[in-house]
Amino acid sequence: MDTTISNPTGHDSREGLLKAARELIVGRSYSAVGIAEICAHAGVRKGSLYHFFPGKEALTLAMLDALYADFEREVLIPGLTGANGLHARIKAFVHAIHAFEASIQAESGQLPGCPFGNLAVEMGTHNPTLRQAIRGHLDAVTAHFRSVLDDAVQDGELPPHTDTDALAEQWLALMEGILVMAKTDQDPATILRLGPALGALLNPTPEARHEP
Repeated sequence: MDTTISNPTGHDSREGLLKAARELIVGRSYSAVGIAEICAHAGVRKGSLYHFFPGKEALTLAMLDALYADFEREVLIPGLTGANGLHARIKAFVHAIHAFEASIQAESGQLPGCPFGNLAVEMGTHNPTLRQAIRGHLDAVTAHFRSVLDDAVQDGELPPHTDTDALAEQWLALMEGILVMAKTDQDPATILRLGPALGALLNPTPEARHEP
C-alpha cells in the first residue's frame, strides 16, 4: 500500500488529503492529528479540505473506505481466492497479510497492526459514527471469511452443520489478536509465527460447529 505523500494540486488535492490522513492517523492516532497538520502534510490549504469534506471525521470516514478497498484488493481477494482448500487459503491469507503489513512498515517505518482495530479502541466509546463505520468494515472482512468457510462446508472439509458465522467471527478475532502482537513486536514475522493458530478453524469445537 503506497503511503507516500506528494504535493497535490487541483483534482489531486482530495487524494492527497486521503493519503495524508492515512499516514498520520494510522501512524499515530485520530486525536493526535489535527486538520492543520493533515493539510500541511498534503500540501494543501485548509479550504481544500473543507471543499471536499465537512471536517476531520468525514475525511477519516473516507480514508477508512479507501483503506478497506486496499486491504480487500491486496489481502482478502488474492489471499482467499488464489488457493484451493481451506488450509491452503488460510496459509495464503497469512502470507498476504504479512506482506501487506511488511510493505507499510518498509514505507513508513512503523508496523501499524490493524488500523480499524486501532481506531475502534481509541474512538469506539465516544464516537458512534466512527465506531459504526469501523464495524461495517470489519463485518465486510468477516463476510469474506464466511464465504471461504461456506466453501469448505460445501467441499466436505467442514461438517455440514458448521456455524460458519461463528467461525468467521473467531477468524476475525484471531486476526485482530495476531495483528496486535505484531504491532507490539514491531515485527511482521510475528504474523507468520502466530498465523498457524488459524488452522484451529479446521477442527472447530462442538459449540462452534453446530448452530444452537
